[in-house]
Amino acid sequence: MQRSLIAGLIAGLLASFYATSALADTPAISRLDFQLTDPANRGDADGTINALFGEINQVPAYTDLWSRVRAGFTIPDVDNALTEKWENYYAARPEYLNRIIARGSRYLYFVANEVERRGLPMELALLPMIESAYNPKAESPARAAGMWQFIPDTGKRYGLERTWWYDGRRDVVAATDAALDYLTTLNGMFNDWQLALASYNWGENAVARAVNKNQAAGLPIDFANLRMPDETRNYVPKLLAVRNIIANPQAYGIQLSSLPNSPYFATIQTGRHMDVKVAAELAEIPVDELLRLNPGFIRPVIAYKDERKLVLPADKVDTFQRNLAVFDKPLLNWQPYVTKPGESFDKMASTFGISAVELRDINDIAQRERSARGQTILVPMVAGLDLSERQTLVALAANKQADPLDTGAQDAPRAVNRAREHQVAKGDTVFNIAKRYGVSVATLREANGLRGNAIHAGQVLKVAAVEAPRGKAAAAAQAKAEHDFVVVKRGDTLASIAKRYKLTVADLKRINKLGNKAAVAPGVKLALN
Repeated sequence: MQRSLIAGLIAGLLASFYATSALADTPAISRLDFQLTDPANRGDADGTINALFGEINQVPAYTDLWSRVRAGFTIPDVDNALTEKWENYYAARPEYLNRIIARGSRYLYFVANEVERRGLPMELALLPMIESAYNPKAESPARAAGMWQFIPDTGKRYGLERTWWYDGRRDVVAATDAALDYLTTLNGMFNDWQLALASYNWGENAVARAVNKNQAAGLPIDFANLRMPDETRNYVPKLLAVRNIIANPQAYGIQLSSLPNSPYFATIQTGRHMDVKVAAELAEIPVDELLRLNPGFIRPVIAYKDERKLVLPADKVDTFQRNLAVFDKPLLNWQPYVTKPGESFDKMASTFGISAVELRDINDIAQRERSARGQTILVPMVAGLDLSERQTLVALAANKQADPLDTGAQDAPRAVNRAREHQVAKGDTVFNIAKRYGVSVATLREANGLRGNAIHAGQVLKVAAVEAPRGKAAAAAQAKAEHDFVVVKRGDTLASIAKRYKLTVADLKRINKLGNKAAVAPGVKLALN
């Protein structure tokens, strides 16, 4: 009796450990509980416990999420100057990098957990930093959407549903599952993670054609030797540059924001339709926070389906379920309404006690549309909206809009058709666009019929894809021409930097007014010309 009691206590302690560890998903505890409580198995209890303690001793004790992420890096570096170029780019913008991390802090544990569970390279957990700056609301003019930037066709192929109520490409949980499925498939095609990543950006058929062309010519078929658009040429080095900085931030003079190695959110099924506002009330969280975790829901109503999950802060799941069990008010305050052809939207809005602007926003009705054409729209069940409902509509309208982290940042995803077109953002000039895509200003003007340098936000420009130079000497020359500075890393010296960029130490000192200084600290930015 005493033996089984002790074994039961140990089992409980082990269950508690596993519930809070990186192995929380393993079924070992349920099997152990059976072994310890079933009299037929009681004799094996000591051996089972000892074996399990041996397994526990091998589990890494990660102090934070970054330690866990670093432990899973496996993709080889791309040996060219582009990786260093992007290391310098991000290292020179630590505030921007930490803003991406702050935005992704809600989602990164979940993504890292899924990557680790599948046995994939942990670099993939950083890919949304490159695709969308970890923004689930990000949209491109090429109709790519969500944190993983799925275009409609690829999203549909990987099970991401799009309806009037819901867009699975923006759903953090569903899109992560689809993206990792897609990346696994791509790696299976090429057996090379660099080519898999290039395919995610450029398309698997395009990469396959480039591989076949090199094979036919007797050339190497690795990433560094394929001909590809300039955006794809930079895409993998961007990811690896971010990876290298996160692997050793001190070497770049960067202090990363700390992230706990614990889940920010959990998922549940509501079992019924309900208003967004009601769901937030039940969870006792602001509507804004509910929508940050559930950007796939794009109407005031959460339309229930078995495969759709509601995402809530991990510590609010019990609150939601407890409040739902005793909730005695209507779960829905909105209803579908079939319009009559020719019916005025303004008059309709007045009838249902809602402003015309709100009616249009909720139902994605263009301002130019003055009358209905017989479509179904969403209207309030009761005339008049209270203040909290109007705040919900404002939050929903904001949730449906792209929200770029930094419209001036050159790595923000604004390409339309992957390196063939570029949508002008605020702060763009013909000079920085030409530099980004590796073309001359004259070529950019000629391709777009520009007589001068005047461009405006929202304008779509044609850009030409230019192949990166081959060979170390050419790569170094390109790197020197492409950026005006370098960020000092741990281990760098003035002599090694000068040699890398075909300068003398005297040149570096003169350009940067270093005088007789013989060393510089990591994180310092040195001008190159």
